[in-house]
Amino acid sequence: MGANPVSARFTWPGGHRAAICFSFDVDGPYGEANYQPADAIYAISQTEYEPFGVERILGILEDFDIRATFCWVGQEAADRPWLVRRAADAGHEIALHSWDHRYYTGMSTDDQAEDMHRTSAQLADLIGTVPVGHKTAGWRYTAETHQICQEMGLTWVMDIPRGDLPTLLTPNPDLAPIVNLPPAAAWDDYTFFVDKMMTPSGAYEFWHDDLDVIRTEGGLMSLTMHPFVSGRPAPSRALVRLLDYAVDLGDVWIATAAEIAAWRLQST
Repeated sequence: MGANPVSARFTWPGGHRAAICFSFDVDGPYGEANYQPADAIYAISQTEYEPFGVERILGILEDFDIRATFCWVGQEAADRPWLVRRAADAGHEIALHSWDHRYYTGMSTDDQAEDMHRTSAQLADLIGTVPVGHKTAGWRYTAETHQICQEMGLTWVMDIPRGDLPTLLTPNPDLAPIVNLPPAAAWDDYTFFVDKMMTPSGAYEFWHDDLDVIRTEGGLMSLTMHPFVSGRPAPSRALVRLLDYAVDLGDVWIATAAEIAAWRLQST
């Protein structure tokens, strides 16, 4: 297979051929409550597994000595502060994922800014450092969302599925650019284990093949996982197998979103 001519222009640090970012959206009940009708008690109740999933995922990452990015809903962080501190103390990046998972497409610019600042303040109070990244709830961002991120001094977002490389966004050309790490529905565990209910082996094989192509072309794979989904027993095996495969390859940079963004900004 020939190299992707766009990806081929980039050289990853440390001689790595490609990069992969494992991000975990800690929504609590707020994601499903926003997405589901009010009487969908069964679907919303599944999120009660969230803290157990976070604990299992943290254990898996510790076994591999891998640092990941946890995108935390602010209200969920306020509800379970010890989980946020546990992830931060283990060396993982903590990033913004809105206050209560409301979609920004239904919010004014001022409301979005208040939402992000409130979430940032909550997380900073818990971990002692100000987060540098943001993932919009449901990827429902507006034209103003990323300019607010610039104004806040953030370095990355994971919102726009534009290609397979980190790209620079400059909604306000007078401010420092931010890095977009492209997500994908096919790199979201919800697609496989909630929408479709695939087997862990099926999900792993899909991600394995995607990583093979990304590695050949020199790109970036940005995964979005949810602890109440991939933190469950069988789905967690897909995560373990993918981590094991990526580590064994030896030439894929497994990094946090902040690390990838910092590298991209230094490469300009």
